[in-house]
Amino acid sequence: MDRRFNQRISADLPVRLTLLDSEEGSFGRLIDISESGVGVLLRTPVDPGAMVKLEILGIIFYGQVAYSRPEDTGFQTGIFVEPALLDSSNIIELVNSFLVTHVG
Repeated sequence: MDRRFNQRISADLPVRLTLLDSEEGSFGRLIDISESGVGVLLRTPVDPGAMVKLEILGIIFYGQVAYSRPEDTGFQTGIFVEPALLDSSNIIELVNSFLVTHVG
């Protein structure tokens, strides 16, 4: 059963994640995005509940880690982002436009 409330757009873009409590940063890949959050693939796990800063396509926003599960090539990490922040940044439209222009 899919528990998602919003449709996700698949992506493959670089992302920088920074833990707010330690300023420790890492790079990963954006794997999907929706109106309520993002999925990223990271090399190391991040504790659920951690507050993070994300940078995608030059846009910075903040979120809270919902889960971090081992995958073949790293850790699939779901990050909840307040929908108003995603809407105001137009990140969903930017990602979609970027993918259409550069991939499709």
